[in-house]
Amino acid sequence: MIFAVGVNHHTAPVTVRECLHLTDEEISRFLSEHQGTLFQEASIVSTCNRTEFYAIPVDGGMDGERLITELRRLRPEKELKDEHFFRLFSCGAVTHLYKVGSAIDSQILGDMQILGQVKQSYELAVNAGSIGNVFSHMYMGALHAGKRVRSETGVGIGAVSVSFAAVEMARKIFSDMHRKHALIVGSGETSALAARHLRDKGVEHMSITNRTYENAVTLAEELHARPVRFEGFEETLQEYDIVVTATAATEPVITYDAVKRAMKKRQNRPLLMLDLAVPRDIDPKVNKLGNVFLNDLDAIQSIIDRNLEQRRQEIPRAEGIVNEEVVNFFLWYNTLEAAPTIAQLREKFEHVRMSEVERFRNKIDSESFDSVEQLTRRIINKLLHPTMVGIRKPAHDSSELSNRIQLVRDLFDLSEEHINESSTDSQDA
Repeated sequence: MIFAVGVNHHTAPVTVRECLHLTDEEISRFLSEHQGTLFQEASIVSTCNRTEFYAIPVDGGMDGERLITELRRLRPEKELKDEHFFRLFSCGAVTHLYKVGSAIDSQILGDMQILGQVKQSYELAVNAGSIGNVFSHMYMGALHAGKRVRSETGVGIGAVSVSFAAVEMARKIFSDMHRKHALIVGSGETSALAARHLRDKGVEHMSITNRTYENAVTLAEELHARPVRFEGFEETLQEYDIVVTATAATEPVITYDAVKRAMKKRQNRPLLMLDLAVPRDIDPKVNKLGNVFLNDLDAIQSIIDRNLEQRRQEIPRAEGIVNEEVVNFFLWYNTLEAAPTIAQLREKFEHVRMSEVERFRNKIDSESFDSVEQLTRRIINKLLHPTMVGIRKPAHDSSELSNRIQLVRDLFDLSEEHINESSTDSQDA
């Protein structure tokens, strides 16, 4: 039985998620230490929003509680409540992994970087020796589902982060980003993300300014940009086509008069100003100046909300793909557990077929006998087909599959003794 246990943004606050976040080294050590004693196969997906364990236990009756106990031992100094952990089994566990890899379970819907993180979790488990035939198939299905969702739906289309949405606005105003000059005011996380996005979109000429000049230098070195001292930077605004601000200042750092002077020197060439700060960094009156395009967080958030709504509309299509891939996995996986029953069922039907066909061997010519052989085999295959399909259908838990298999065994009286008796009867006939 496959099961999943762990914490994520649905079940636990960030204080719990961050304390259970595991490094690659911790993941590798945990998987290696417990391989063969706690589980047959296992993997761990650990990101800023989730730490999730997927496993096939050594003891088929294991319900995940022992694994949760081992998780608590990793962080004995933390009080981890039982309510913070989710538990999923069989079809539920596999479906969850496939949704995670498809970014429809992400805190930011459609955040496709999770697909790379799922792939990394697989590679860590492979290197730790905890991946076998089942989890290899399961992960290949999860990665395939994620790639299909990304290429066949719009779940990942449109900017849904502030910094990325701001850069997308710049692309709409300036078609050729390569020739544009950008100024980043601030060197915090938001500023840095915006700067990296601008660089990724082709902006080659970039300057960074910050009240603490050393911080501006550090970010500028990372991005191969030019550090600018904060004092007097307003007097250089005419040099830039794009200005992004995200400081912690309590008053505007760019005034209306400074922008007015800059636009005169720019001869009214378009200037895009993206104010990502609260309180705002740029005097909102600059929007009254011709060819100045000022967008604050409210304007950017409206774009994000629109993009998120478009992504949400794609969820049914994405879930349809996930369900298809889960069904494909279980058609294969259920065959493993059902294989002995399927083999016995085929053997029983074949014994019955042969015993009846043999009665005509000496009554018809060889050519007709061969035709009867082919005909009866086709009949048997068609009779068995619905049962074969039904027994392989995805099950919500291991007991459902076991019950289904037992029902088939009971209906067709499948037992070693019965098969042996059928074999004897066939010989007597």
